[in-house]
Amino acid sequence: QAGRLDDAEKLATSISQDFPKHQFAWKVLGAVLGATGRKSEAVNANQTSVALSPQDTEAHSNLGNTLQELGRLDEALASLTQAIALKPDYAEAHSNLGNTLQELGRLDEALASYTKAIALKPDYAEAHSNLGAALQRLGRLDEAEASYTQAIALKPDFAKAYSNMGTALLELGRLDEAEVSCGQAIVLKPDLAEAHYNLGNTLKELGRLDEAEVSYTQAITLKPDYAEAKHMLAALSGETTATAPRDYVEGLFDNYATKFESSLVGNLEYKMPKMIVEMILKNNPSGMLGSILDLGCGTGLTGLEIKKYCTNLEGIDLSKRMLNEARKKNAYDRLTYRDIVDYLLTESLHFDYFISTDVFIYVGDLSNVFKLIKSNNSSGGKLVFSTEHTDKDEFYLEKSGRYSHSKTYIKSLCEKFNYTLAHFEIVNLRKEKGGYLAGGLYLLDF
Repeated sequence: QAGRLDDAEKLATSISQDFPKHQFAWKVLGAVLGATGRKSEAVNANQTSVALSPQDTEAHSNLGNTLQELGRLDEALASLTQAIALKPDYAEAHSNLGNTLQELGRLDEALASYTKAIALKPDYAEAHSNLGAALQRLGRLDEAEASYTQAIALKPDFAKAYSNMGTALLELGRLDEAEVSCGQAIVLKPDLAEAHYNLGNTLKELGRLDEAEVSYTQAITLKPDYAEAKHMLAALSGETTATAPRDYVEGLFDNYATKFESSLVGNLEYKMPKMIVEMILKNNPSGMLGSILDLGCGTGLTGLEIKKYCTNLEGIDLSKRMLNEARKKNAYDRLTYRDIVDYLLTESLHFDYFISTDVFIYVGDLSNVFKLIKSNNSSGGKLVFSTEHTDKDEFYLEKSGRYSHSKTYIKSLCEKFNYTLAHFEIVNLRKEKGGYLAGGLYLLDF
């Protein structure tokens, strides 16, 4: 408890070795290993602690927390549920259960868990902050702000709550307040990498790009594997990378999943799935499209539009939460959680159409996609997709963090991999900052 983790680890290790059935030593060892980033070892210690004392609610909760941090969410759910069964008024276990449910995308259940934790322990600042995060993912930004405010009132030095509040204020368009909130998080905890990243995002929206670069650089200094910060730093510094990091894309859409359609379709006049299907049908008047693979299917908007015209419809995406939303539509015969290139490389492909709606804006270099579809599909077919259009050469990483592609670049891929460009047009992709983004709409034969 004094923060002397090395000493605690030595003592706990010594006791657990000399007295292998000393449950408290295993529990302390699990806590120390978890706090020092050795999650897999912590699981083993926590499992031993639970086995030695099956009625210890804290041991079950500790095990659940470590499993959640490792992404073993179903096991975490079982451990935390057991902790609550043993002690129904255990506020910490209810809040931790909420964290696991939130990771699983079961946000309404997460809200219920956080609310229960707060009812049991009204001054539980972490539960208020976690409730704010779940509300924010649901797009209930005013309520999220209120929860973060309450967390900070209960714990004025709560850096993470200030950082999260900054992201909510950013979404609300209150950029100056977002900057202040992220700045306060950094004052309280200068080594909080996420706060520097969130401040960078805010400064970028304020148009202060040089300062944003400084914030992203600091986030990377503190957390060298920070994929999101690296990607945005590349975007601002003019470096065009081959593709966006998987962690960046997956995190972006996991956080966006539940409010994706209301934001994109409702607020930004996004109509690309409907436009793509209309273009396909115009080029295939029979309306019999056969078997279709939706590359980066998201929440399934394209699936809804095209389902009635095909004999088989499959979708892949690397955001589990987007796939959860797609599943609710019952449009797809099969949904798969995979990276596009990995899927095309390893699966047997028997499709008449490959469709990709606003996905290549996060891919950049499309060479592997074109190559694998052409070489691995069992027969000829069609590749249909949209891009963010540019007149620059090749493809380009925009300051938004998205890639734009030129018609010249797409034509060069067609020549290289033997596709025929059957249709191209420039359309309004969606609204952005008062105007419309130009999009490219393509249909290729192969």
